[in-house]
Amino acid sequence: MAVIGIDLGTTNSLASVWRNGRIELIPNTFGEYLTPSVVSFGEDGEVYVGKVAKERLITAPSVTFAEFKRNMGSSYRYFANNKYYTAEDLSSFVLRRLKEDAETYLGEKVTEAVISVPAYFNDDKRCATKNAGKLAGLNIERLINEPSAVALKHHMGVEEAETFIIFDFGGGTLDISLVDAFDNMVEIQAVSGDNYLGGKDFNEIIAEDFYKDNHITKGDLTEEEQGIILKEAEMLKRELTDKDKAERKVYIQNQEYMMRMTNQHLIHVGTELFKRMSIPIRRVINDSGMRLEEIDKLILVGGSSKMPVVEQYLKSLLDISVVRDASPDESIAEGVGIAAAIKERVGDVKDMILADICPFSLGTEIFDGSFSPIIERNDTLPCSHTRGYVTMEDYQNTMTFPIYQGDNMIAKENLLLGTMQITGLPPEPRGKVKASVTFMYDINGILDIKIVSGEQSLHRVIMNKKMGLSEEELKTRLKQLREMTLSSMEDENTRYLLEKAQRLYQESPPLVRAHIAEQITRFRAIMMKERNARIRREACVHLSVYLEAVEYNKFDFNGFDESFFEDDSEEE
Repeated sequence: MAVIGIDLGTTNSLASVWRNGRIELIPNTFGEYLTPSVVSFGEDGEVYVGKVAKERLITAPSVTFAEFKRNMGSSYRYFANNKYYTAEDLSSFVLRRLKEDAETYLGEKVTEAVISVPAYFNDDKRCATKNAGKLAGLNIERLINEPSAVALKHHMGVEEAETFIIFDFGGGTLDISLVDAFDNMVEIQAVSGDNYLGGKDFNEIIAEDFYKDNHITKGDLTEEEQGIILKEAEMLKRELTDKDKAERKVYIQNQEYMMRMTNQHLIHVGTELFKRMSIPIRRVINDSGMRLEEIDKLILVGGSSKMPVVEQYLKSLLDISVVRDASPDESIAEGVGIAAAIKERVGDVKDMILADICPFSLGTEIFDGSFSPIIERNDTLPCSHTRGYVTMEDYQNTMTFPIYQGDNMIAKENLLLGTMQITGLPPEPRGKVKASVTFMYDINGILDIKIVSGEQSLHRVIMNKKMGLSEEELKTRLKQLREMTLSSMEDENTRYLLEKAQRLYQESPPLVRAHIAEQITRFRAIMMKERNARIRREACVHLSVYLEAVEYNKFDFNGFDESFFEDDSEEE
């Protein structure tokens, strides 16, 4: 029985399978490989998925939904025909359609799949993806990061060693991975991304520019009319893939309007989007510890990477080769199919090895509310690390370990996965009773935790948040969020330094993180306890100088310059 690979995308989804010694894309009922990730509900209870549903974005916008991947794992609900649906509910309809198309194409039942997810999906979003698979009648044992799937596809059959960046720019998400590949090994060195940056955002800024140019108030239009403008904006963006200028006629409220755009103007209105692209690239280079000259190339994949302004922007940023994958819309699906074949150990790819990494740190909260990482971001999977903790009060009989996933220095700003507590500790002075905490994290996202103190031992497996948390823990988390307040420090410079320090903490590798954490702890202690203005001022200067040094030694890009796409011929 075949195991299929599925690229569950924000804009389009597609499936693949390893068969007859090669990877095959699976066509849908229209004979096309791309199935729009759109779901619509009819009045009589029928569910439309894909191409038909996409048309209903205009004709029946109130019961048609797209881009729900961005809300995976969240509490957001969609309402249609007196019923509420979650993002995983809607995704399950897309997966079910892909499953049925695969069964028709292969002539056999399909019960298992490997699904790709953005590398920066947290535990909630990954859990929701697996739940969507279950609702669709699929067994999902393994998820694979989207750029990791592309790396597998790119390195298959390549004998020489290579180091490259995968720039996966889709309809709703941006994923970046830095890859070191040699022989049959594909090793992910670092990952980063933006779960809320994609081609969809360019559609929206083109639409906003249209409203501005034609003096139209968006709120005066119906949902259908707004949908027409957004669709025309997407079509205009696609035209700009092949030419530098494009225009389209838009008919709304019995009037004809013109929507015009050039690639140069798109750069102007999309300045902030381009700046956001550079952030995860900078992070993966810094996290990997590599120099730019050690990287051979950057590979563009994902449908939105076909925009020429994106390619030109990256070329202006990086002094390395920037190349577009031959099939940017299909690369992820092909890579996921290869991953499924590796899992099943079939075909010529059975000996390929993918060494993926943990995209977020995993750890616990300590006495001052700080996050104490046990498994660091970008640790190679599977991995196992142990860290020791001690009691902070005399005769303390209980030690509580909230388990968090994330990279914020403040523990409660990260994602709570569960809580473990060891009780009945011997009555000893502070610091005398110790607990050893071991985290083991595997390639399937299963976190195995063991806590040992003296003769006591506590063990728990957290497969995901929803399976690992009780209703009581969920209520506790909500109460904690409501009780969270901002720092009482009123000095603007102090607040700026703390925010800058926490940003650098999130962007830095483990060794630098440890130093930053020490500096922040020292600084916060002085600002909270010291009333002498001179000492407080000296502490600010000390931390400021330190942070400048950290920032100076990080890899970065020059400022944004809109001229990177200017055509000299137009100036003559």
